[in-house]
Amino acid sequence: MCWAEKCCYVVPANFGCLFVGIGSFILSLFALVTSVVYFIIEDHDEASVQSIHFNRVLGLKLNMPSVHVLLSIVIIIAFMWMLVSFMLVVGVIKNKPNFVLCYFSFGIIITIISQLSALLLLLQTCWIPALIFFLLSLIHIHVLVVVHTVYELMSRGKDFSFQRHQDDEDPLADCFDEDSSRI
Repeated sequence: MCWAEKCCYVVPANFGCLFVGIGSFILSLFALVTSVVYFIIEDHDEASVQSIHFNRVLGLKLNMPSVHVLLSIVIIIAFMWMLVSFMLVVGVIKNKPNFVLCYFSFGIIITIISQLSALLLLLQTCWIPALIFFLLSLIHIHVLVVVHTVYELMSRGKDFSFQRHQDDEDPLADCFDEDSSRI
């Protein structure tokens, strides 16, 4: 197996892509649930306290209507991210390269949005959140390289499906032969 068929030079690319899909599904589910819970539980009496909380943690001065708009955007993006993460897992398991390409395309859009968000945070002189956004987008670029590698290999005919075919040979067959004289 060449280096292009491996994720991080260790894990086979199909397992790495499967882990990426499951991990991004869990992260998107967490973002969706957290945003919905915050949107529902938020009370109008605590609006000034929540605004101060955002100011202290992120360094941003936000009023509650802008928080509602941002939470709505996060809910929409998290729901879409959850769908394409599911499509990535199905695409890797069922060997459907178009599903993998869908995750890759959505990932490019999210990376661009993340870079723009980091630049806007820098304009507001919020250095730490901007640096966090930038570093997370760099990690996401590496994830997208792995996903694109799996897509390219699938497009060229590499079968990443997890079902065993009759013409497949068992890589451990030589280790467990019937010859017990070596023991």
